[in-house]
Amino acid sequence: MRIKKILNNNAVLVADKGKDFIWIGTGLGFKKRPGDEADSNKIEKTFVLNQEKSMSRFSELLQNISAEYASVADDIIHCAKGKIQYDLSDTIYISLTDHISNLVGLMKEGLHIPNQLTWEIKKFYPIEYAVGIHALSLIQEKIHIQPEDYEAGNIALHFINAQIIKSDEQVENIQKLTEKIRDIVTIIRIHNKMEIDENTIAFDRFVTHLRFFFKRSNSVMNDAGNPLLVHVVEKYPDAYETAKLIGDYLKITLYDNELLYLTLHIQKLIEK
Repeated sequence: MRIKKILNNNAVLVADKGKDFIWIGTGLGFKKRPGDEADSNKIEKTFVLNQEKSMSRFSELLQNISAEYASVADDIIHCAKGKIQYDLSDTIYISLTDHISNLVGLMKEGLHIPNQLTWEIKKFYPIEYAVGIHALSLIQEKIHIQPEDYEAGNIALHFINAQIIKSDEQVENIQKLTEKIRDIVTIIRIHNKMEIDENTIAFDRFVTHLRFFFKRSNSVMNDAGNPLLVHVVEKYPDAYETAKLIGDYLKITLYDNELLYLTLHIQKLIEK
């Protein structure tokens, strides 16, 4: 097949009979140009996502990160498909690859943001949590970093959020959730006097965070505080003020950890 687009030295987008594929392999894109014949002998992973939008997002992501992270994400997803009892959206490839990339970046900076929901995830989503535990060993083996145990919960969240919705009740809930998300996006847009590009990975990540937040919002509890919040407030005051406005809209008290996460997500939207 001929190369349609070079994503990085180790990943290329190819096309055959109107269908796009992403090939990953050492040196696949090195010194290549669109139109060149791709070396099929170097293929280590092949990705075919069903939705054109997902394929576009995944291609965009691979232009900015190591293809190794997508390969590890694929190994984790392959393991998960043998354990979970529901179908997964293609977005899992994007969100999990992006998460691994962010995790590596945070660890290089020496930053650790614990997941305060680990106990709940472990209790209510034991299969997904088990997948997360296995994922930690794969990440350590293949990327040579050792994530903290709470990362198992973070990884589990990606599978929880990637469930394909089928029941009427879930569809109704999603409609209500969508209305809330739309209102929150409007708050961010108006307060910061900006337009939000909804065709970005940052926006996808923000919506994923909100989806799980809404699932547990009825049981939000106080926490012991988070010292990182002080630093984030000083660095991103506009994003922090926006996060507080979201709390007012939802008529709930946002404690330190949730304010921290919301502020960081909003800041990413502002930067974009």
